[in-house]
Amino acid sequence: MAIKEEALRRRITPGCAAGSARRLGYAAIILAALLYGGNVIAGRVVAPLVPPLAMATARGLLGLPVLLFFALRAGTRPRPADLPYMALMGFLGISVAYGSFAWSMQNSPAVNASIIFATFPAVTLVLLALGWHVKPNRYQIAGIIIAFTGLALVTAQGSLERLLALRFQPVDLVLLTNVVAASLYNILGQRMVERYSPVVTSAYSLLFGTLFLLPAGFWEVAHQGWYLPPSGWLLLIYMGCIIAGLAILLNFEAIERIGCGPVAMFNNLNPISAIALAALLLGEKLSWYHWAGIILVLGGVCLSLRQPGGRQQAKKAHQQ
Repeated sequence: MAIKEEALRRRITPGCAAGSARRLGYAAIILAALLYGGNVIAGRVVAPLVPPLAMATARGLLGLPVLLFFALRAGTRPRPADLPYMALMGFLGISVAYGSFAWSMQNSPAVNASIIFATFPAVTLVLLALGWHVKPNRYQIAGIIIAFTGLALVTAQGSLERLLALRFQPVDLVLLTNVVAASLYNILGQRMVERYSPVVTSAYSLLFGTLFLLPAGFWEVAHQGWYLPPSGWLLLIYMGCIIAGLAILLNFEAIERIGCGPVAMFNNLNPISAIALAALLLGEKLSWYHWAGIILVLGGVCLSLRQPGGRQQAKKAHQQ
């Protein structure tokens, strides 16, 4: 157990990755953050139009051909002993996370959703500490606090009164479930990308997660109906082929190269990219609190990547 914990500790430490691999990992997760930012915008438009579990199922079905194409070309199949593990990953990261995301887009206030989604890095590091005894360092803790402050500033539109007036409701537990499930998905995926390529890991987890969603998705369509205008279908295809396909693959590519700890911190960029895309595509104007929040989030993410002891400790950890 101690050996496994030490291996995971080294994998979540950014200083332990080779320089070129680390840079590719950062590039992958930054691109994924840009794609996930578009996912938030698309989800707000599509979610009110279709049943939530049906939408989650459609996302999985659209993303599967993308990942399975590359996974089959890779020619590697998981060992039978690892299939239950990947099924658990799919249930958490696809069935639970996609379903709760679609449901929250319909039922939770946007302010509440933004605040709870912003806890993703903190939840990930807490789960690592509790379940895998991997304690965050002081830079990660400070980075989380600074980045969360920036996201809270944006969510509250620069108003302290608006932030203090925030009231959480029982339905917000669904959002927290989403965050916990997605965090566990990344942590468990850390083990699989050490055995298989990111494309195989992402493809099989998406396959199992979609299979779990199918009965509920078909039931919702049969009882509640389904209708999307052509523009809605384009957004849903984006959420499926691009997010459920490409973005998941990029996420696991980053986990393989820099570890799930740093990847969790980069998830703070998702809402920032959503703000930037809204400004570019929808013509929304950025206020002072947007810029302040962006600076704080970027500063927090950069700070979290530092290591206590500087370069010597990072070099020593890499040699181990």
